[in-house]
Amino acid sequence: MSIFICGLFLNKIRLYMYREFIIFGSIVIIALFMSIHNSNQETINQSNAKSEEHKNIRDNLLMKEGSLLKIGNGVTFTKNADLIFVKQSNSTIIINQQDTEEIVSFLED
Repeated sequence: MSIFICGLFLNKIRLYMYREFIIFGSIVIIALFMSIHNSNQETINQSNAKSEEHKNIRDNLLMKEGSLLKIGNGVTFTKNADLIFVKQSNSTIIINQQDTEEIVSFLED
């Protein structure tokens, strides 16, 4: 009878040990995932900052050259060869330079 009770007691201990081991393993995996995610997030943020800095430098250079014009509400005009690009956050319009006289007369009216 005592062997039977000892066996039940050992089985309960093993069950609790397995449960504790699973909980511990889950915590370790979550901590590892969070540290990897945090490291990747820092890399992404640095990359976005460098990209934004590069875009600002490029825009400033193009504005000095006279091939980029920024006006209010995020609208930009870019001149490239014989095309003019009008860009806004959600759309882009491409205009041929030969049509500029018609557009200017339309805007003046």
